[in-house]
Amino acid sequence: MVPDIKSAYGKVTYRKLSDLKTYFSDRKAVEEILKKTDPVLYEVYENEVPKEEEHLTFATTILYPGKVGDEFYFTKGHFHFEPDGAEVTIGIQGTGIVLLQNRENQVKSEPLTPFSVAYSSPGWAHRVVNNSTEKLVFLSICRADVGHDYDTIIKKGFGLPTR
Repeated sequence: MVPDIKSAYGKVTYRKLSDLKTYFSDRKAVEEILKKTDPVLYEVYENEVPKEEEHLTFATTILYPGKVGDEFYFTKGHFHFEPDGAEVTIGIQGTGIVLLQNRENQVKSEPLTPFSVAYSSPGWAHRVVNNSTEKLVFLSICRADVGHDYDTIIKKGFGLPTR
């Protein structure tokens, strides 16, 4: 059982399908779903600390199960603006994968299960995919000053692992 995470954080973000419609490859499937509903794909509960190098930021994400066309629900995915900005993702509940992609478009993946740890090296973008039928809950930790570059993912996309 997952503890009540909502009371431990200061900032909450809800990401709906309409927020990620340009990220999914099947735009027709996106539009068909949005004609009927705008589902929440995931929720992010983030602590609020100064955006300075000596601080760590952490967030718990609840990524719901579901699909848009043939694609499972996923997080937006991002690079860090700070080139030395690594990130650790720890599985809490459910199963999924962490996709990792560098700027040369090499892609790899790490499984995400309860108590597993996935490491996103500096210079690697990361996205979490819920490829199961239950909620995927995970904790992410990184330096507070790394910043998030979502635009590169929008422009270049996120590939699939070759292994």
